[in-house]
Amino acid sequence: MPAGRPTSFKKEYCDAVIRHMEQGASLTSFAAEIDVSRATINNWMEQHPQFLEAVKRGKARCAAWWERKGREGAAGESQVNPTLVIFGLKNMAPDDWRDKQEHAHTSPDGSFSPTRIEITAPNVDDNNGED
Repeated sequence: MPAGRPTSFKKEYCDAVIRHMEQGASLTSFAAEIDVSRATINNWMEQHPQFLEAVKRGKARCAAWWERKGREGAAGESQVNPTLVIFGLKNMAPDDWRDKQEHAHTSPDGSFSPTRIEITAPNVDDNNGED
């Protein structure tokens, strides 16, 4: 076991992170709430599988909160900042909410076939018979 500073991780943080994030809050804000750095949270996710699972559940609940806020705003039930909702969803649920852009680099048959585009300028010496 490596020597060093003992961990400040507590098992109760697993439930606490879920409760914190289900109100739309981030992991960084959870770190601030328990007075640790975001790097510490990342270390705990690597060292404690149960905490990693709790963070994943917290992110799912956080995304659900942002979706609810977005739907409420779209229905006119509440005033929300659409930009904030968009960023919340893109960051907490990127598999479901993202700007997806795909660029095909192959032809339909799967082979690579680059397209050549030429742009030509008109002949400046051609004055159409005018002086």
